[in-house]
Amino acid sequence: MKKLQRAAVAAALTAAAAVGLVGVGATANATTAVPAHRTQAAAPSWGGAGSVRANERVVEAFLQDVVNEHNGGAAASFLTPDMQWYGGTVGTVSGRANVAGLFAGVVAAFPDAHITINDIFGQGKQVAVRVMVSGTQEGPILGIPATGRHVQWDGVDIYRLSHGKISNIWAGDDWTAILNDTGTFKAPWIP
Repeated sequence: MKKLQRAAVAAALTAAAAVGLVGVGATANATTAVPAHRTQAAAPSWGGAGSVRANERVVEAFLQDVVNEHNGGAAASFLTPDMQWYGGTVGTVSGRANVAGLFAGVVAAFPDAHITINDIFGQGKQVAVRVMVSGTQEGPILGIPATGRHVQWDGVDIYRLSHGKISNIWAGDDWTAILNDTGTFKAPWIP
């Protein structure tokens, strides 16, 4: 990861911590191979480095199994019963079944979906990932009917884990790219 990219991710995480969304430190992403760059944060006194890496592995397995292997039905097995997914302007989804349904819907809309983990960082109970997601939109997503178009977007997502399960996800996906690639909206700054 380039120096400027590291600075941007650090600034975003610091800002999120300042408003109380997360503790400083975590982005999570998934790939079928080893992430391009891994930074191991110092473990806080209440959690060892082994548990941080274990949390990173849970997030990697979740993204691999659910998205890359197109197994939306497996999402629930990675989530706590009181799971919360925060999607910014898209809204908040609460409960294991509802969040699992959200991921199953994404996999159904993009049956060839693939997520690449560019960076993954862990600290304490949180994991942050910088990802690139792509696929062909064969089904409806966010109220957008199937377009048959290739869609690609970046995301920086923060996961919180509890007892080896994902309890919260703050999704920072590039919705403008999704709207652009589906032909729904063309921002004036996109060529």
